[in-house]
Amino acid sequence: MESPPTIFVHVLPGSATAAVGAWVRSGSAHEDAGAAGITHLLEHLLLRRSGERTPEEIAELIDSLGGAVDAFTTREACAVTAHVPAERFDEALDLVLDAVFRPRVLAAEVELERRVVAAEFDLIQDSPVEAVAENALAACWGDHSLARPVLGRREVVERLGVRDLDLFHRARFSPANLLLVAAGPVDEGLIRERVARLPGRGAPPPPLAAPVWRSGVTAEARDGLEQLYANLVLPALPSGDPEGFTLGVLNQLLGGGASSRLFRELRDRLGLVYDVGSSMFAAAVAGVLEVTFSAPVRQADACWDAVFRVLGDVAAGRITDAEVDLARRALASGVVLGAEGTDALMEAHAAELLGRSRPFDAARVRRELDDVTPERVRALAARVVRLDAIAGAVCGPEAGLRLPAALARRVA
Repeated sequence: MESPPTIFVHVLPGSATAAVGAWVRSGSAHEDAGAAGITHLLEHLLLRRSGERTPEEIAELIDSLGGAVDAFTTREACAVTAHVPAERFDEALDLVLDAVFRPRVLAAEVELERRVVAAEFDLIQDSPVEAVAENALAACWGDHSLARPVLGRREVVERLGVRDLDLFHRARFSPANLLLVAAGPVDEGLIRERVARLPGRGAPPPPLAAPVWRSGVTAEARDGLEQLYANLVLPALPSGDPEGFTLGVLNQLLGGGASSRLFRELRDRLGLVYDVGSSMFAAAVAGVLEVTFSAPVRQADACWDAVFRVLGDVAAGRITDAEVDLARRALASGVVLGAEGTDALMEAHAAELLGRSRPFDAARVRRELDDVTPERVRALAARVVRLDAIAGAVCGPEAGLRLPAALARRVA
């Protein structure tokens, strides 16, 4: 028996706007290697022709709703969302559900969107920042599907046809795989009634195995660049890990803000870079803590020294109680600001439901942040910030690709 769809509605009487989103729990990481890129190509077609609407009618409807209608693909989901004036919610709901569950895929439009996706491939290939981000995951996770670009493989996308897309849609875009979230002055009964009428039967995507971690940094030489671009990754936590908020605090004090260790050292104190920071990526089975920077080639050696000095101090537990307190307060403020408005609330609920199987609750999140102690942050830093486990990627002119001895260079 199929599982029912997951529906969460946050009713906000009196709100002038409403938001609705449909997330299908199947993303690029759930694709077979021979179909790498099919979810993203299909996503491009969802808002072209669906239900009885033509592309022109959909475009005019989106504009009349205010234009805040979007479709996107991640490694673990594909989604269509809308943020509209409250009185237009019913139209937005119909559009979102038709796009996800009743797309009409025509050969001429597949070819058109294939050209658009080809332009996306070119944009990413031309961007050193995008290149090192993709190469860093490939360096640490090898050929695991989580390391594969969301766009997939160009040669695969070039041969996908209408039948491939239709079969894939029928198999994955089913109510059983749906998470629908709405926020605003909306009628939950109406939403559930519309969802109950959705067509299609499918199966959940195959579960992902955890990737095996590999250390080492790949290097790509590009003529014409003036800067070295670096993306270093460390093995972190999957999305549902109970120490997720501790990792958030660690990331904030390491490189997440203007008072963070990396920003203060490399930019404010030494003036070596314009851009430096850290971030987190978490999937259901694995995650990474990323450190990124770009630096003029003439200052690359000094940047490497400073980055490893900061990482070494953090790994050794040289983290003050005041730093932890400031990071907690910054994240708590972000919780409040990040849930302001129906669109932000919708996205917050979806993120929590997808990552932790629970709706967003600002008070609970703030309590969990308050529970993060300096001792927990230091313990997690010792576990995550392991210099011997560093992987990643760099890109720049040949003269700037001298890597420090602490990094094992795997690809010239």
